[in-house]
Parts: sequence; C-alpha cells; structure tokens
Amino acid sequence: MFNKKNYIVIIVLFLISCGGVRFVEEVPGAEHVNLVASVDQTQCELKGEVKDSVKGYSDNSLNNTETNLIQLGKNAAVEMNGNTIIILERKQYRKTQSAVFKIYDCK
Repeated sequence: MFNKKNYIVIIVLFLISCGGVRFVEEVPGAEHVNLVASVDQTQCELKGEVKDSVKGYSDNSLNNTETNLIQLGKNAAVEMNGNTIIILERKQYRKTQSAVFKIYDCK
C-alpha cells in the first residue's frame, strides 16, 4: 500500500506542520533583540546599519521570508553589541528580498 517514497513525503509534511522549517539559524542572544518602529535617541546608541537578503524561492511555500530577514537583523545586532533593530527599508527583486536594519543599543 505505502511505499518508501510515500512515507518520506508524510514525514516531511508532518515535520513542516510541527513548527515549520527555519532557514536562518538564531545566534545566542538574538532572542533578546527587539524589533521596533522607532527609538528614543536619548536612550539609545546607534551601533550601525546592516543590509541582509534572503532568497525567496527557498521558503516561499512556508511564508517565512520576512521572519528570516528579521532573524538576520537580530543576529547582526548581537554581533554589533546591539539590542534593538529598526527596519529602514525592505525590497523585493525577483526571487530575493532584502532589508536594511539600523542597530541600536538601548538602555
């Protein structure tokens, strides 16, 4: 009735439905980075900007391209000793999406 190929398909579908697939790894500390719309300049120090991009075709079926972009921004904030990010600009070109993040260390 079921052959080996059917079992593999069922297992993959089950794994995807149990939380999805993550294409971008979270670096330690990234869970403490906040994504905000604006910051209080008197309470935050600008650490820099970073531009990240994600190939959309790799995960369009799972609709997590934006999640992966944000994760890349948070990872960069950890590397730059920041704890807050703002998305300055977001673009999509063909199968690639990119975002520019400002990184801050806020008290």
